[in-house]
Amino acid sequence: MTKTVLILHNGNILTMDAVNPRSQAIAVGLDGRIQAVGSNDAVLNLANSGCRKVNLEGRTLIPGFFDCHMHIQWLGNNLGHVDLSSPPVKNKEDILELLKQRLVAESDSACLQGNRYDQNKLPGALHLTRLDLDKVASHIPVRVDHTSGHASVVNTRALELLEITSQTENPPGGEIGRDASGFPNGLLLETASWTNLDKIIPATTTEETIGALGRANSYLLERGITSASDANTFPDELDSYARAVHRNVLQIRTNLMINWAAVLEQAGENGIPTQQDLQPAGSASNWHRLHVGQAKIFSDGAITTRTCWNRENFEGMPDNFGIPMHAPEALRGLILSAHNAGWQLATHAIGDRAIDEVLTCYAEAQRQNTRHRPGHRIEHCMLLDDELISRMRRQNVWSIGQPEFISKLGDAYVMALGEKRADRLSPYRTLDIRGVAQAFSSDCPVVPGSPMDGIYASMMRSTPTGRVLNGAERIDVETALYAYTAAPAYATKTERDRGSIEIGKLADFTILNGDPTTMATDEWETIKVEATIVNGTCLYGELF
Repeated sequence: MTKTVLILHNGNILTMDAVNPRSQAIAVGLDGRIQAVGSNDAVLNLANSGCRKVNLEGRTLIPGFFDCHMHIQWLGNNLGHVDLSSPPVKNKEDILELLKQRLVAESDSACLQGNRYDQNKLPGALHLTRLDLDKVASHIPVRVDHTSGHASVVNTRALELLEITSQTENPPGGEIGRDASGFPNGLLLETASWTNLDKIIPATTTEETIGALGRANSYLLERGITSASDANTFPDELDSYARAVHRNVLQIRTNLMINWAAVLEQAGENGIPTQQDLQPAGSASNWHRLHVGQAKIFSDGAITTRTCWNRENFEGMPDNFGIPMHAPEALRGLILSAHNAGWQLATHAIGDRAIDEVLTCYAEAQRQNTRHRPGHRIEHCMLLDDELISRMRRQNVWSIGQPEFISKLGDAYVMALGEKRADRLSPYRTLDIRGVAQAFSSDCPVVPGSPMDGIYASMMRSTPTGRVLNGAERIDVETALYAYTAAPAYATKTERDRGSIEIGKLADFTILNGDPTTMATDEWETIKVEATIVNGTCLYGELF
């Protein structure tokens, strides 16, 4: 046993370990791992010369939160752009004014960028247009990203640089918005929003990327997050992540989900890479801090942009069933190639048609090349029914949910799907009862991403206006806490090291000022993260 360097005692410790669910004290060794979990007396007996003893004074300590589906670099980038969240934004004029203010402050900008824009929260639920953004600037490109990450609106100058005209066809898996005359109106959906971005947005340097990762790191630590998964990392970004870890700029434990379509584009004659082939530089000695874990695939879009792939049309849009990101045969090829190369798959699927297609591909992959519990996941996995849930259970497929979507975006879901279908979204209690493995996350920066807010949202299922989306699908606080701590570790195959407070696991903890399991729901907002500990070191807050 290594030397004991830290003892946390007199606490209310929720371990997420079924054998020992609550405890009073923890001992941490010099190696940053848990040495003992037990009563105050038993653990304090391990104190030796130089050991720091911290009296928690009854505070609640839990395993560090693990957000197993978010976007670390995107979050860091967004923190440097104009925040157009509603609230406080109330209308189009507010957006234009915020953009103008930034342009005055940064008059030498080569491209003006805003984010967290949501047309569903504006009067009439109408999108901005290029003409609106032309009022901000016409000499440089202006781009406003939708909060979902599945759409953007650009000004006329950006359309010119992108060479998008009335004759430009929709790209595969995307759509160019058009006005009544057929001319592009500035709205770009799905792949149309991502294509040729280098023509309007200056290339990001390695140093700028590392800076963004540092901003995200601080943001996440403040919310008690000790581990996170970047849910769409490109191969050429791995070096920046490795450098950020090496410099200790990125301190949270990071699991990367590699964009599989991009991997295949670059594979060439080298063949399809295995997980080991794509590990970042230095990961052999730093696996617990940074590694590539899953192959990420997109099958559809989002509800808020009316681009997720559904069996039924969107409300008031009889010809719109969403946008499949790939033709069924192409999706099948992506999934089979990753499965056969030994990868754990994480496929984005929100609409019921998309979930159906993904499950069909997963089943075929297992028939062709049977693997013992490969741990394949469906990211978001929102519009479900009994048949799809049954298939998920039979196939041992993970559901990776984002409860905060309901509290931040729920009203837009009702507008897009209607009340009846909106009630089918994210049935967390049914998934739990039916034995479908599920873990919670945020998809931040789509939503702010505080785990405490996500847990509360899963318990209440209230939309921003107070509407309850199927109250029968509310879950209890213990289940929600597990889904944001232990379950993500299993969903990323890192459960041997994190997710619960047990001897031998990494000393990653979140300290709260109250006990979520006993706090009344009307007092929930008083619970705060007081400290975040990674590897036995306090990285946010103070140890008392």
